[in-house]
Amino acid sequence: MPADLSPQAAINALLTTIHRPAHLLVAISGGSDSTGLLVLLHQALRSGRHPHISLSAVTVDHALRSASAAEARAVAALCARLGIAHVTKVWSGEKPARGLSVAAREARYRLLCEAADELGANAILSAHTADDQAETVAMRAARNASPDNAGLSGMASAVLLLRRHWLLRPLLACRRADIRAVLGEAGIGWIDDPSNVDPAYERARIRAALSASGEQAGGDLDARAAVSQAAAAFLDRHLTVTASVVAALSRAALVSTERPTRRYALNAVAAAIGGRAHGLALEPMDRLLAMLDGDGAAKTTAGRVVFDLRRDGLYITRESRDILPLRVEPGDRTIWDGRFLIRNGSAEVIVVESGGQGMNGDLFNGLPPGVARRACAALPLVCAGNIAFPLSAEGGGGLIGTEVFLAAYDRFLPLFDRKLANVLALRLGRGEYALPFHDLLTENAC
Repeated sequence: MPADLSPQAAINALLTTIHRPAHLLVAISGGSDSTGLLVLLHQALRSGRHPHISLSAVTVDHALRSASAAEARAVAALCARLGIAHVTKVWSGEKPARGLSVAAREARYRLLCEAADELGANAILSAHTADDQAETVAMRAARNASPDNAGLSGMASAVLLLRRHWLLRPLLACRRADIRAVLGEAGIGWIDDPSNVDPAYERARIRAALSASGEQAGGDLDARAAVSQAAAAFLDRHLTVTASVVAALSRAALVSTERPTRRYALNAVAAAIGGRAHGLALEPMDRLLAMLDGDGAAKTTAGRVVFDLRRDGLYITRESRDILPLRVEPGDRTIWDGRFLIRNGSAEVIVVESGGQGMNGDLFNGLPPGVARRACAALPLVCAGNIAFPLSAEGGGGLIGTEVFLAAYDRFLPLFDRKLANVLALRLGRGEYALPFHDLLTENAC
């Protein structure tokens, strides 16, 4: 992707790849970037060259500032002037005292997907720019500048939200100044969010530092995509998974694989088996790789996962402790231990606990006894009234069910990790993640 693409060229590159009817939903806050994205798309579609493409907009009001509702109304008024359908989605309810930014991001994804569902959108468009990319890379480098930190590659050009809607970033190679120039020519203003210059926020501090230094490091998405694809190919050849809870890799395959590929692949497997959104931190991963390079048997625990290295290979299982019970109300769908989506279609409250080996005594035959014990403890067991049964067995008249949940990908899947995610999904007994409509993006569009 070019480092400095004009906004008009970026929008044209997106629109000319769409060859069938499509409805694009722009996420607009009212800031210069998102307003510019909306105006650029409006101008391009108004030319009549893309009659099969329609446009609408959504504003997510996080209700964290007193001015946010008025700002959403101002965006709605702009959309009305341009003749673009617009909806506002409000993050309602109590806000957490801790982890507010993470909770706000999760709420934003959910509300964007709700709007896309309601409006029948094929894709959601976000206005992240090259400036945002540089800030993101700098923030991640400030936390850990190791070349093994995959986050230094930056943001992907497309991500799948909640397994159902692709969010595209068509302006990721464009400069904010160029987008603001477009708005100036059109005579359209924008809203400046005060948090963008508030030094209490990390991104605002990084933005100020980059502005003072003139540095604009954008990461290396091509390198990230290459190592992800190498990891996908490695796992496709060598990974075996039993009952969605035991992953195994031969010792010979691990030893003969390049270190970056091995690191990336093991992080993906650890996240899947451990039910976490991320793999291991750099230090525990370094310890694991050192263990794999040693002789003989060894075992280590990190990221809720036990890595058990034996003569024949490496076994990866969920750690047996801290697997907490979960109460599921009638009609609810919820996630247990970050690994399984539980559906309770019965009229009774159920409790999901660990230890669901029950009627599957021979399920882990052939595995070392210690590995088999941990695997048994990692399976879900349903307690409904006086009855307990493994969730893989028939129970509740077929009304109680489960599906593997991949915490690392089911909420947020970068396009460059799609092949890797599909290998894991298929091994764990799940369906593949679909591309954005196939004539919009290709596998190499990251």
